Amino acid sequence: MLTSLFNSRHERLLKAIIANDPDKVAHHLSKLDAEQLSVPGSDGRHALELALTDSTPRTLELLLNKAARPLPPARCGTPLVCLALQHSDSLPRLTLLLQAGEDPNLIHSQRPLLHQCVEHCETATLMLHLSRLLQHGADIDQSDADGCTLLQGLLANGDLPLLQFLLQSGARCEEEWLTALEDVALATRLKRVLDDLRIRQMMLGG
Repeated sequence: MLTSLFNSRHERLLKAIIANDPDKVAHHLSKLDAEQLSVPGSDGRHALELALTDSTPRTLELLLNKAARPLPPARCGTPLVCLALQHSDSLPRLTLLLQAGEDPNLIHSQRPLLHQCVEHCETATLMLHLSRLLQHGADIDQSDADGCTLLQGLLANGDLPLLQFLLQSGARCEEEWLTALEDVALATRLKRVLDDLRIRQMMLGG
C-alpha cells in the first residue's frame, strides 16, 4: 500500500513537471522525500532531469530547493550541469545548478565546463555563460585532456572580443602562443590588451 501510494505521488509529480505546472509540482513536492526526486520514471528520467529538459527554470528551482545533495546525473550518466549547457535556454538553468552547489570546475568527458560552453553555447550568449561560471569560481586556466587552456584553444578562431574578455578575466597568455599566431594583426591587438592590463595593475599597485 505504501509503495503504491509513493508510486502514485511520484508519478503525479513527474506528470506535473512535464505539464509545466509549477503549482502542482510544489503541491506534490510537499508530500515526497528529497531522495525520491532521484527515482527514475517510466522513461528512465528522474524529476530533476525532467525539469531541466522539459520544463521551466521555475520548476527546476523548486526541485533543487528540496533535492538531496549531491545531485544525481541524468539517465545517460551526464552530470546535470553539463546537460544544462545543451538546452536552448541554458543560462538560467546553469545559474540555478551552480547556485545549488554544482562544481564549476567539473570535468566530464575530459572537458571542463568552460570548454563545454564553447561547444554548446550560441556565440551571442557564450561570454555570459563563461562569466557565470567564473563568478562561481571556475578556473579560467583549467586545461582539457590535451593540456590546452580555454584561451589557448580559442586563439586560432580570431574572435577578438571573446579573447579580450578572457584576458581581462585573468586568463594566462604565453608569449609563444601569440608569436605562433598566423594573424599578426590579432597578435598585435592582444599584446596591446596585455600591456594595458599590466599598466593598470601597476597603477593599482598590483
